[in-house]
Amino acid sequence: MKFKQFFLLSVIFLVLGAVGESASHAAVFVPEHPILAVSKLRTGDKGYLLTVMKGSKPVRLPIEIVSVISESGKNRAGHAENAVLIRMSQSPENKSGFIAQGMSGSPVFIGERLIGALGSGWNFGDHRMGLVTPIDEMIDVFSYADKPLKVGRARFPLVSSPVFVGGLSESAAQKLSGLAGASFVSMPSNGGELPLETTRFIPGDAIAVFLAWGDVEAAAVGTVTATSKDGRFLAFGHPFLERGAVNFPVGRAYVHDVINSQVFPFKLATPASILGTATQDRSAGIGGRMGYFTPSISATLAFQDLDESSYTGRLAAPILRNFRVTPDAFLAHQLLEGVYSGLLVDLWGRKGQGTAVVTLRIDGRGLTRGWTRKNMFFSDSSIETLALKESAAIIGAFLRQPFSDVSPIGFRLEVSMTQEPKILLIEDVSVSQDAKPGDALGVDVTLRPYRSAPVKKRFDLIIPKDAEGNCELIVRSGGEHPLPQLAVEGGWKSINGFERFLSEIGAGDANNELIVELNIDVVSAKNAKGADAQKPQLLSEEKEYLSETKARRIKEGTLRVFRSDYVVDGMMKRVITLTADKKSDDESKEK
Repeated sequence: MKFKQFFLLSVIFLVLGAVGESASHAAVFVPEHPILAVSKLRTGDKGYLLTVMKGSKPVRLPIEIVSVISESGKNRAGHAENAVLIRMSQSPENKSGFIAQGMSGSPVFIGERLIGALGSGWNFGDHRMGLVTPIDEMIDVFSYADKPLKVGRARFPLVSSPVFVGGLSESAAQKLSGLAGASFVSMPSNGGELPLETTRFIPGDAIAVFLAWGDVEAAAVGTVTATSKDGRFLAFGHPFLERGAVNFPVGRAYVHDVINSQVFPFKLATPASILGTATQDRSAGIGGRMGYFTPSISATLAFQDLDESSYTGRLAAPILRNFRVTPDAFLAHQLLEGVYSGLLVDLWGRKGQGTAVVTLRIDGRGLTRGWTRKNMFFSDSSIETLALKESAAIIGAFLRQPFSDVSPIGFRLEVSMTQEPKILLIEDVSVSQDAKPGDALGVDVTLRPYRSAPVKKRFDLIIPKDAEGNCELIVRSGGEHPLPQLAVEGGWKSINGFERFLSEIGAGDANNELIVELNIDVVSAKNAKGADAQKPQLLSEEKEYLSETKARRIKEGTLRVFRSDYVVDGMMKRVITLTADKKSDDESKEK
């Protein structure tokens, strides 16, 4: 439908606390209740809608047809696009007579015949008035192909818009606001596992469509419109995220009460179970199957506050939060980043400066030993944000990489944080004299921990035998001017497989690494002879992947990496003048 001014009546909430491979198109959806065409409706017709006002049992609320609104054009299946304007009346079950968010999808009946689903209303308008999405338009949701999944019926419990927030604070829940674009309402937490239910929906049931579940739950609450004998259902009467073919778990929701609001009344609801899978998310509503269950991406956050020991005298075990998200690779990236970020804000309990040690472990198909990346971060203003920046980028890259299906996949993020600035400043660098090609070069680095006495570290580099003239010595933090992927960035090579993807994504320098390196271009145009002298010469780094460059340079001795318990800060350079070996000069003259 093309109406833009109305407010969609689903409710998205956050709580801390198998579809076989489809044919090209599903069979025609046939509601179990008889239907009435929009063309048969008349102004003044009276009927009712079914919805849950409190608890889990649907009740009848009286309505009256005000008008049928026709739009130009036709929908995908060739039906004329219409909306039915209704007015709700007061009743013992709904004393205000108001429509509320969470009623979206409520089936509307005239003379015991289904005409469609309540889909929308207006902010700051007459809250008795709403628009109904005709049932024939909702049925067309199943004219699209489902997203193929080779998943069987579940035999075990799954571990497991205002925006309802429980357990996550309101500010933390804002991390997911980009998915919903809605306001937030705080509520208590359910948390933990949700039971797997093998019963069926009936029209009027409160339904939750999940994006995340477990210790963190994120879902939209609406109402079931219709069911069919083959186990499918229709709900909402408007899109959830309008992502087309999807695989979102669905379940029952428990309605605590309807909260009146000047903006728009809403149902306060929490999830109660998982019952099936939404397979279509289209403009006229959502559709799916009961008794079939989607796989998921599992996630864990293990958080440790290192400052606790200064208050209690001992360091407590990490706090664990476990949750799952929908297997949509692109949506899951946003979900994981938002949930991890929100959890960290709450568990850290503060904002501002600090140091974090972050370890990201990824397990999945094709990762026999898992994959791990560890790094340290310091921020003088918002460590709770900076700590997750790299991990979020890596998670996104893993989920979107084009080489291999690694599902089922799991992410474990371990974060330990302190307010203390654990910084190691590069204060001075000195080198041994009389540097000759082929010799070892002694490098002394003076390092100062934050407001503590300086310490010295000695490193030995090997000067290549074919080096000549001047070369550059760089002592730096892994976070300062890290080695680039020259071959990939310059277009000389590409990431061409999953194993290469793994090696290169983990090859980057870490912030707690002290890097000591000699920069020498041993492949130069002046060394070329004949016709080759006219050809452009590539640096060694332009012929290699970054992982290969680092391995080669460490082996030849022009690169040394020291991993510390601090975030290394700074960079210093020195110019090394190479002196010629007298004996070698005499030998070359004799020749």
